Amino acid sequence: MLKIEKHPILEVPKGVEVTFLYEGKQVTGEKGLTIAAALHRAGYPVHSHSVENRERSLECGIGKCGACEMLVDGQIKRICITPVDGVKEVKEVPHNHTPEVEPVNKEISTKVYKTTVAIIGAGPAGLACREMLLERHVENIVIDNNEKIGGQFNMQTHQFFFFEKEKKFGGMRGFEIAKTLAGENHEGIFLNSTVWDILEGKRIAVKNIRTEEIYFVEADYMVIATGAVPFMPTFENDDLPGVYTAAVVQKMMNQEFTLLGKNILTVGAGNIGYLTSYQLMQAGANVKAIIEAMPGEGGFPVQANRVRRLGIPVMLSKILIKALPNKKHDGIVGAIIADCENFKPIPGTEQIIDGIDTINICTGLVSDDQLLIKGNEVFGRNCYGAGDSIRIGEGTSAVLRGKQVAFEILQALDIKYNYDEFLAISKEYIDSNSTHSGL
Repeated sequence: MLKIEKHPILEVPKGVEVTFLYEGKQVTGEKGLTIAAALHRAGYPVHSHSVENRERSLECGIGKCGACEMLVDGQIKRICITPVDGVKEVKEVPHNHTPEVEPVNKEISTKVYKTTVAIIGAGPAGLACREMLLERHVENIVIDNNEKIGGQFNMQTHQFFFFEKEKKFGGMRGFEIAKTLAGENHEGIFLNSTVWDILEGKRIAVKNIRTEEIYFVEADYMVIATGAVPFMPTFENDDLPGVYTAAVVQKMMNQEFTLLGKNILTVGAGNIGYLTSYQLMQAGANVKAIIEAMPGEGGFPVQANRVRRLGIPVMLSKILIKALPNKKHDGIVGAIIADCENFKPIPGTEQIIDGIDTINICTGLVSDDQLLIKGNEVFGRNCYGAGDSIRIGEGTSAVLRGKQVAFEILQALDIKYNYDEFLAISKEYIDSNSTHSGL
C-alpha cells in the first residue's frame, strides 16, 4: 500500500502527521484522512477475522457494510469513514466483545427537529430534490453520514457529459460537481449523521457519528436517496485482503490518496471497470488486465478507448475462479481465471494471472433500499425513493429522479408548479434510463 504523492488531476494535500497505537504498535496517519488509510499505508490491511479465523479487510469502503468495524478508543467504529484526528488506540474487535451500556444523561435534552421534507442522502438525487423544494420555499432537512456533500461524485475524477437541457454539469469532473450540488447555502444539511431507525409517528432517529449525539427529525414527507452498495460475486477466497470492490479502490485512491496495490487485475468491463482502471493508471498503479464474463463489453466506447490507449488488455468471456493468497494471508499474489459461458467456467480452460497484488471488483451495484422499505411502512405514500436506492443508473438519472420526486411532493402539498416542466423532466429521466447516458 502506497501513499500517492503526485496526481495529474487531484491536488494532493500536505497532511499534518498524527500517531496512534494499533495493537500496541505506533502508526502514523494524516489529519483529516481515515484510520483505514493510515493502517493500509502502514502495511496493516487486516481489520477483523471471521469465526473461522479468516483474515478480513475493507468491503464497501463507504461506511455502509460494517466489515471494517474496529475498537477505536474503546468504541466500535467503521474505520473507512472515521478520521484519525484525536484517535489514541485502535484494536480489532474480539469475538467475545460486548459493548458497555452507557447510562443516559437525563440532564441533557434530546433535540427534535421538525420539517416538511426529510431527505436521506446528500448525493446528486437528494440534493437535486432539495434544490427544487427550496426554490418553491418548501422547508427540508438533508441527512448524510459522510463529512462532505456529493455522494459518490466525490470519488470521480473524470469529466461528465450530462445531457440535461441546461448542460449544468457538462465537462465538469465528479469531485467538482459534488461541490456545487447544494449551491452556496448548506443550511439544513446534517452531515456525519446516520439514520438508525424510522419510528412510528414519522419520527426519524439519527446519530451523529462524530459527536455521538442522538437526535430526531419529524417530517411529513420522506425522500430516500441512500445510493447503492457494491455487488461482490462469489469465488474462492473472495474475502481475502487484496480483493476489493471498486468503491473501496476509488475511495482510498481519490479521497484518501492511498493505493491499495501496484499491480491490479480488474474484474468487469463496464463503465466502472474502465474508469477505475484508468484512474489507477493515473495514480501510478499498473493494471495488468480487465476480465469480463460476458462475450461483449458493457461500457461506453469512449471509456473502453481510454484503457486501450493505455495498453490494458480486455479479456472477454473470462470468469474469476480463485484469488491466490500470499503466505500470511494478508494479501494476494495472483488469480485463477477461466473461459466461461453463461457465467459458468469451462473445465480445462483455467489459467493463472500472477504478479498482481490487488483484485479490483467492478461487477455492479445493489440498491441500498433498507430505509426505503422501512420508510414505506411508516410514511406510506409520503415516502419517495430517488437515485440508486430505487434503480441503479448514472449520475444524470439520479439528478433527474431527484427533481421528479420534488415535483411529486409539490403536487401532494397542493403547491402550484409548471406541469410542462414536470413532464419534460420525467421524459428526460425515462430517456436516461433507456440510453444509460450520463458518465
